[in-house]
Amino acid sequence: MTNAVQTKDLINVTIHGRGGQGAITASNLLCECSFRAGFKDVLDIPKIGAERRGAPIQGFVRLSRDKEIKMYTGVRNADYTLIFDYTLLDIPSVVNSLSGVILVNAPDFVNLDCINPDLEVWIVDATGISMKNGLLIAGFPILNTLILGAFAKMTGMYTLEIMEKVYKSRFGKNWEKNYISAEEAYKAVKKVGRKI
Repeated sequence: MTNAVQTKDLINVTIHGRGGQGAITASNLLCECSFRAGFKDVLDIPKIGAERRGAPIQGFVRLSRDKEIKMYTGVRNADYTLIFDYTLLDIPSVVNSLSGVILVNAPDFVNLDCINPDLEVWIVDATGISMKNGLLIAGFPILNTLILGAFAKMTGMYTLEIMEKVYKSRFGKNWEKNYISAEEAYKAVKKVGRKI
């Protein structure tokens, strides 16, 4: 578990994904999980344009333990950065914007040398878990619930029990498959040694 920012009042998260992967929904779910875990104010800020499935997108989250959030702009210098698709690391503007503790959806064999070696990096194969568990929409893997499972383990900001309650309320009859896959991602996420 990463404790570097656990004592900060305002925690900033940047999410990089592709259209259709659930990155924007993840920002909303992260806010709901954090609020239920005791954060006083939460804010998700989607950066939405004319995206199509597969196009790079961004979302931002601000979480406050004690105060009302009064910043409504995108996040710079995030405490955490979530990468839903490791191929986004081929885009220089994404790599140059990485900050804080990084969580990448990637199989073990992916080369992460493009990430600043001073940054802490965690990986989870959310795509592989989603495919194995049949957690798909129109044949594409659902990643948001799994990435949030890995993020819960990485940060300790909220528990699996909170995730279960949020998923039950948000996904109706589909909550269980989302939760089981997220729990598997929670168990599978690992910190990466920086010399790959």
